Amino acid sequence: MPLVRVVKVTFDTELKSHEIPAFRGAIIGIVGREHVIFHNHLEKDKFHYAYPLVQYKSKGRKAEIVCIQDGVDEIHNFFTRNLGGIKIGNDPRSLLVENIKINKFDVDVRDTIFSYKLINWLALNEKNFPEYQKLEGLSDKIVFLEKILTGNLLSFAKGIQWTVDKPIEVKLTSLPNFRPVKHKGQSLLSFDIEFKTNVFLPLDIGLGKGASVGFGTVTKKPN
Repeated sequence: MPLVRVVKVTFDTELKSHEIPAFRGAIIGIVGREHVIFHNHLEKDKFHYAYPLVQYKSKGRKAEIVCIQDGVDEIHNFFTRNLGGIKIGNDPRSLLVENIKINKFDVDVRDTIFSYKLINWLALNEKNFPEYQKLEGLSDKIVFLEKILTGNLLSFAKGIQWTVDKPIEVKLTSLPNFRPVKHKGQSLLSFDIEFKTNVFLPLDIGLGKGASVGFGTVTKKPN
């Protein structure tokens, strides 16, 4: 597996979590819709269903963009067009870079077990939510979520063109906390979970539904 490049750009822009989609739209407006990697839309009603290599986030109420692999190569299209300001709705805000972190990660299935926390993970959709609701036992629900998370890891692998040739192990290590959220007009459940896996993951990347707009962010498990 080649090294995975990740660039995290932190701005001075104040941004609340619910404003992330508007921030994403404003960045796309700056870059131009011809750069598909920033939005994954092809034509009017057609989408490029792939793992998002440019992800928009809010951390500590500051706007962030996380670029992965090919997204790293494309971020220059933003920097060359950024004039230092942005509009979130009708609200003008500063858009100056506060910090840039550039890293390379050796992502792979290993013999070691790693511990992570996943924040605001949209594990369920309109298809699998009824299946989840039918499960009565807590252990059954945890196994169900573990299978979904394994699928999310495989989607990430496909997005970075990594062919996984070893079994992926996933184990939830905490009872999942969840709360209702709105995403694209749908009422969904957002989970906060802690898990262990034999996959080494870069921090700050997103997994699962809504990963492009801050859902399912991988963080370090607190000690």
